[in-house]
Amino acid sequence: MNSRIVLAIFALHLGKGLTRNPIDDDLQVIQVFDLTHPTTWKDLTEYFNALERQWKICYNCGFPGIGTGMHLEFSGPADSMQPAIIPSEYLLTRLVVIDVTSITKINPDLALSLEVARQWIAVKQDPTEPTLLVFKFGWTEQQPYYKRNKCICRIPGLSYELAQWIAANLSHVVGVATDAPSLESEETRELTTRTVANLLGRSGIYMIENVNLRRKIPETGCMAIAMPLKMLSATYVPTRLTCFCPPYHSAERVVLAQRKPQRTRDQNRLYDINLDEMLN
Repeated sequence: MNSRIVLAIFALHLGKGLTRNPIDDDLQVIQVFDLTHPTTWKDLTEYFNALERQWKICYNCGFPGIGTGMHLEFSGPADSMQPAIIPSEYLLTRLVVIDVTSITKINPDLALSLEVARQWIAVKQDPTEPTLLVFKFGWTEQQPYYKRNKCICRIPGLSYELAQWIAANLSHVVGVATDAPSLESEETRELTTRTVANLLGRSGIYMIENVNLRRKIPETGCMAIAMPLKMLSATYVPTRLTCFCPPYHSAERVVLAQRKPQRTRDQNRLYDINLDEMLN
């Protein structure tokens, strides 16, 4: 008997008026969120032209103009440390949101410390399944950013100590994301080797920046799928990030499940024919 795979609380019902299957009576609605900022072909062309011409690029201030993007370590060897090499099973993950917007309202240049971040259980203890940590700083493009021709920017990010903790102790954290243009903080932004990107990237942890968190999503219980463009010889690529969440304030969690379909009498022509009547 064939099996089917469902995203579940236990399943995905989109829209009204869909016919309910008797086997889905226990299913609830899953909310789908697109966490991606768009980009344009012009912005992408300008970025990759700058790379090809080897212009000086301020990696540590990020690239808010080219939308949501994924990278590993920026300074790795030419044939490694690229999003194209990330195994597909690491792109489908549990999603945990670390919301520190209340702190960044007071300190827009926050370097999030390990002490503060460990208040969240997903940072304090290693998750039990592949997980994407999303740090929500509440950053918007309207905030002060950088001065032209200088790598000076005001962006909240992670402290180096916090990045070290994630790399060394959270073995099931496969990715770290932020709604800001960069995960670098004022502690690491002016450095070239002692950076959050190099530390996480060398540990095999990918980073997603410019995540769209303008809609409120549950901090736990969601699953996410990251879909980077599979571009060879590219360290930073546009990425679509989608998450599947239970209803807000729900104790449920979305899981990827496999279920065998149940046969019903209506699905088998054997029950449409009265053999006794035909034989008599």
